[in-house]
Amino acid sequence: MPNITLQDVIIFVNGTSRYNNNSFDTALVKTTIKTDEPILDEYYVPSGVTASPALLNFLRLQNLEVTPFKASTLLAGTEDIQQEALNGNPAGTLEDAAKLLLLSVLKKSTLTPVTGSTNLYELTYEYKIFPLTNQGLPNTYELQIRVPFDGLGMVNGSRVEVTAVLPRFAEIDAAVTNGRDTNSQEITELIYELPNVNRKTVTFAYQLDPLFTIRYNHTQGIEG
Repeated sequence: MPNITLQDVIIFVNGTSRYNNNSFDTALVKTTIKTDEPILDEYYVPSGVTASPALLNFLRLQNLEVTPFKASTLLAGTEDIQQEALNGNPAGTLEDAAKLLLLSVLKKSTLTPVTGSTNLYELTYEYKIFPLTNQGLPNTYELQIRVPFDGLGMVNGSRVEVTAVLPRFAEIDAAVTNGRDTNSQEITELIYELPNVNRKTVTFAYQLDPLFTIRYNHTQGIEG
């Protein structure tokens, strides 16, 4: 398994919901990965296909996020979903169904090597974020990303960095926004204001497989 030296992730979130009747915001993710050996695996990454809020809620219940996964991780075991159902195994059927549903909003991609470097890769993808209307929070949005990506390890000296640039006039929900390491210990975020453009940024830095959650509330009204 390749281990990362550094994975640097930048997420740009545009408040498109202010102009499309609060339907969705868009997130553009750009990541740079430096590893100690070549990455040979194929990945599935968000394809930009619209995933309904109901689908996203189902994925969350199965501990899955719309984030890059190795092809082998998502495809492993899904070929027997019909047999799992016929054998009366709802847990196995749900697990396989969740992987296949996630696969339906992803596309196969390879990490792009950076010319002139050794074991340095780039990846860019875009997807939609939907309001948490079913939780009674119609102006609240949440995104998650797990780093390092599936199939990449961390050793002493490995580092991950995540920077999210949020929509104009969005307020960060500090009670929910956080990172969690493999032991569920919280990773503290740092929040910075960009007053000239009415945006805020959230940054995390960590040295083992953390999950980062960013939640924000729109304060700007919907425009035509």
